[in-house]
Amino acid sequence: MWRKKVLENGHQLFLHETPGNKGTIIAVHGLLGHHMQLGHYQRAFENQYRMITYDLRGRGKSTNASFDTCINRHVEDLVYLIYALKIKSPILLGYSTGAYICLKAAALIDGVSAVILLDGAAQTDEGQKELILPSIVRLKNVYPSRLSYIEESRVNYEKLGIRWSEHMNRFVNYEIEKKGNYWTQRSNPNLIEQDFLSSFEYNIENIAPKINVPVMLIHAEGNVGNRPFYYESQFNKLKELIKDIQIVKSKANHFSLVFNRQIELEWKMLKFLNESKEKVNVSSSTNKK
Repeated sequence: MWRKKVLENGHQLFLHETPGNKGTIIAVHGLLGHHMQLGHYQRAFENQYRMITYDLRGRGKSTNASFDTCINRHVEDLVYLIYALKIKSPILLGYSTGAYICLKAAALIDGVSAVILLDGAAQTDEGQKELILPSIVRLKNVYPSRLSYIEESRVNYEKLGIRWSEHMNRFVNYEIEKKGNYWTQRSNPNLIEQDFLSSFEYNIENIAPKINVPVMLIHAEGNVGNRPFYYESQFNKLKELIKDIQIVKSKANHFSLVFNRQIELEWKMLKFLNESKEKVNVSSSTNKK
């Protein structure tokens, strides 16, 4: 089900929701993505966990990003969304930039039952700028046709080890629009860059100690160019400061982690969620005694 939800702060988010009765997962996509970016995981959890994906502001069909856009603004939107949908004990799943957003939201509000971080919420280094800033610059390009944009995207994604599929075709089609006689990205590249640079101001040491729920961190060890997107050492603060954290390493790279289906990871995530639910039940029973 697709729908739009107006938040208390006046902004509107475009949602995609699939059913399930084990709990509700709210999934937050990465910097250059939109709600379809976590589509493989949404289909994997369908009919088990209710899963809600949405377009961050400035992406897809959600409200445009504000002049002061940053990770904190997206955290506020996520918190407002949880309240607007009246979700009790949400599970937060974030990929890349979405992981930073989910982790901080979990530190700010009570009731989150578990957090899954897909290769994100790490300490940053200059390597991320070298990998991402050229992609942001490409958002400014214009194309004579929809097909020319799709073809360039296909070539770029295949260089990253992404298998082109109908899912990828739908993903790329959703992110563009026609303006006059040309086609271009829906998103404002300057505001996307502003979101990206705000991750370099993210204070893990202030956020991570406030996380009191089970966390699963999935590190994509595969190379993007000549390095992984994040080195293992960039997650050390998370490992050190979060009380209950499970680390899973994947041979996928930062992008194939979401754009290629990861069946083994899906099973591990479902196992983690079931175990987290048992911990919550045990804790609730103990508190009642």
